[in-house]
Amino acid sequence: MGSKRMGLARMEALIENLKREIDFGAGTILRGLRHKAETLSSVGTHAAPTKTLTAADSGMHFFVDIGTVSVVAQLPAVAAGLTYKFILATASDNEATQDFVVSTGDDDVDINGSVLVNGAHVEVTSATSAVIIDTSDGAATVGDWLEFTCDGTDWYVTGSVLSASALNITNAADGHTVP
Repeated sequence: MGSKRMGLARMEALIENLKREIDFGAGTILRGLRHKAETLSSVGTHAAPTKTLTAADSGMHFFVDIGTVSVVAQLPAVAAGLTYKFILATASDNEATQDFVVSTGDDDVDINGSVLVNGAHVEVTSATSAVIIDTSDGAATVGDWLEFTCDGTDWYVTGSVLSASALNITNAADGHTVP
């Protein structure tokens, strides 16, 4: 039986439309893996977030520019395996008037975890629905970051914030006044 040749475009289409996991064998190496990235730099509020995330955004890195506006990102409905990373961009360095807020948008959806703040771990306890880099409490620093991962029931946050008092947590999704 002869083998058929398949063109690159057809192979790409088949892989892109694959609806199952690929089980790679031991020693398989993927090279050139790159996360999709987007910059968030437009004004946001709790009622009208800068970015309302979707499951399709999972795995993305968001560079956040709070140099001139406060940015609000709202997490999507819980689903196991969703993950998002937010990094304060260069223009945000030493920002002391604009804030960055990540909210579940729902007081019944919790964020838990631990964030390294100025060398000490700050616990983010259950019943938290928003995590804020509040620059009125401490200047934001370029490279401060927060990552959110979901287990299907709750969100979990990890990250690093340089200014000692800049990280705020609140038990209400809209419990923080965005300037």
